[in-house]
Amino acid sequence: MVFDYWMIIHIAKFITFISLAIKDVLFLRIVVTFAIIIEVFYQLQIANKPDIAFWNCLFLMINSVQVVKLVRERSPVKIPHEIDDIYRTKFSDMTQREFLYFWSLGKQKDVTDESLIKEGEYQKSLFLILSGTASVSRDDRVIANLHRPEFVGEISFITREPASANVDAKSKLYYIEWDQEELRRLKIKNSTFWTKLNQCLGEDLAKKIKHNSILKTEETEKVES
Repeated sequence: MVFDYWMIIHIAKFITFISLAIKDVLFLRIVVTFAIIIEVFYQLQIANKPDIAFWNCLFLMINSVQVVKLVRERSPVKIPHEIDDIYRTKFSDMTQREFLYFWSLGKQKDVTDESLIKEGEYQKSLFLILSGTASVSRDDRVIANLHRPEFVGEISFITREPASANVDAKSKLYYIEWDQEELRRLKIKNSTFWTKLNQCLGEDLAKKIKHNSILKTEETEKVES
């Protein structure tokens, strides 16, 4: 019977050892939680070591809280229909919960025939158009028109350099605005989210550059022909 008692603690330690090979954080914590429960049982019912059991109960409580937190983070959430297209086209690298968290950091606004960005000025905000049209101009020449769901000011956000063009609302423009400094603080608070956000912005910027390159090529071919 003594041998059986000793087997209990060895099983717990073996489970903990196996957990070191688990890459998924949630599954790892669940396995470790199970191992701690076995150890607590052994220390209270067999070894009669309540002091050690106390510390393991503390570890168990903290680990259980983290398990619940991870389950909650991974559980699916409902994205409102009116912004579902924005999630699918611009933020698919994020989880639905991460996207809703990011969305909650922004403020929805509207302007009519006003300037959003002026060339040469440092920007404090990152914008995303919800409806309407914004014109991008340089040297008094319109070089692009932006619509839903396109970013405005993402280059300045990524490079921290002054705006390279003017962006003006044409008639009524609805948009959501994020404070750039508030977003940059996420680099320390939530590095994983920060990486995903930059990935989304980088992919969007790459698509814009590719699109503009194609348009310039087509214009050049028309002139030459």
